[in-house]
Amino acid sequence: MATKVYDVCIVGSGAAGGVLSAHLARAGVDVAVVEGGPKVDTRTAFNTHAMPYEFLNRHIPTMKVGKEGFDSERSRGVGGKTMLWNAVAWRFSHRDFKGRTYEAAGEDWPLDYPDLAPYYERIEREVGVCGNADHLEDLPDGVFLPPVPMKQSDLLIKRGAAKLGVNVIHVRKSTLSVASKTRPACHFCGNCMAGCDVAAKYNSADVHMNPALRTGKLEIFPNSVVREVVVSNENRVTGVRFLDRHTKQEGEIRARSVVVSCACVQSVALLLMSKSRLYPSGLGNSSGELGKNFIPHFTGGVEIFLKDLIGKPVVNDEGFLDHAYVPSFMHNRKRDYARSFGMQFNYQNHRAVGWARSLPGFGAAYKESVKARYPAYVVMSPYGEMLPHAGSYIDLDDKQKDAFGLPVARRTIAYSDNDLKLFREMTDWARRISESAGAEILSVSPDPKPNHEIGGARMGSDPRRSVVDKFCRSHDVPNLYVVDASVFPSSSEKNPTHTIMALAARTAEHIADRFKKGDM
Repeated sequence: MATKVYDVCIVGSGAAGGVLSAHLARAGVDVAVVEGGPKVDTRTAFNTHAMPYEFLNRHIPTMKVGKEGFDSERSRGVGGKTMLWNAVAWRFSHRDFKGRTYEAAGEDWPLDYPDLAPYYERIEREVGVCGNADHLEDLPDGVFLPPVPMKQSDLLIKRGAAKLGVNVIHVRKSTLSVASKTRPACHFCGNCMAGCDVAAKYNSADVHMNPALRTGKLEIFPNSVVREVVVSNENRVTGVRFLDRHTKQEGEIRARSVVVSCACVQSVALLLMSKSRLYPSGLGNSSGELGKNFIPHFTGGVEIFLKDLIGKPVVNDEGFLDHAYVPSFMHNRKRDYARSFGMQFNYQNHRAVGWARSLPGFGAAYKESVKARYPAYVVMSPYGEMLPHAGSYIDLDDKQKDAFGLPVARRTIAYSDNDLKLFREMTDWARRISESAGAEILSVSPDPKPNHEIGGARMGSDPRRSVVDKFCRSHDVPNLYVVDASVFPSSSEKNPTHTIMALAARTAEHIADRFKKGDM
């Protein structure tokens, strides 16, 4: 019997793969999703409500005993990193898409906010995003559920920021503040990045893929680590080759088109591994740009104790971690660097009290000091936008292999003068806001650290300078797509996942339309 040929094979099941698969299946497109990790039962697999004292060394493992998943980069689980994200959901603005036009630095996208706005709205209606309409030029409003209340510590920081002319707004998250027909509202257990056991927080498996299975147009292949996207001599991708996660045996899935949506670095690595006679330096890499333009967010950290809360009674106020946010405010201010920053804060999990090691003292007095400061602890974490440059890139380390014998993806990051100026400025503002709020400073990060991974397969209109076009379609291979943060030409200072999902919805519509026209 001939092996089935799917319309679309999607590699990865996270924010992009989940949206793509559901939207395509609902449009009647026959879809296979290939995921390196196992199926994960959200309700039973995670230690969501666990406490440190229940485990050896007070370390809470992500998965419960006997449950598989999320133990390495190549073996996560169906649902990808949406299982373990913080769910922050910002729309990018016109200034984010056209940063080079505004500041003569970085790179413009080949699309603009009006192109993506309808897809942002579609995603917001599907997943549920709580937040407030703040009417900010650099942070477009969306379709929101009611915001969650700010915590007492948030209000103290908001008051301090206001003295400096800085705005603090309600956070926007893909977490239900009110119940839907199929999902309950958040119950504020305060452990969002360890799996939500009721799916109040969005994950792609529960919200997109599992319902789409009922169409009969979606099949999921878990525990299948893709090692190569196959391209024919006619310059068309024909499917993927994978290794069984447990047996290491090779398998193949055939398809009329392939979408690589593994997550930024993993997608670039897969394309680099997919070498052939036509593409000796990596699939779809005739431009030589694959792996270049790696622009992860960089962040710092200012740990503080709010003096007004030191010694106050401990209350259960973790909520769904951060309830407030400092949006970008530097774009219209005089400065000697390009781009801006936003600031998350109060998103630490109180199950981990590593800061206690930094306090002086010993014995009973030391314990009382930790207890007094427990309700007052806050982390201010600004996020800055890195500009693309030659010093930051992704490549393969052919000398280092993973458990599947595949080369390990290597990240090389070098911060430019602009990046360092921005880092110093955002760290200074985090300190200033903290002090204005009446904080005792515990520590200040001296150097930037990478966070959300972005770039490496840039989209653009010029095939000589980019990897994919404005619909995330390869310039080189007509039936190959890449959809995740790797295609971002610029990163903004905003969390990327909401934009990844909007791009996935737009790309799904484009692919479905090509099939309807017989163009695939």
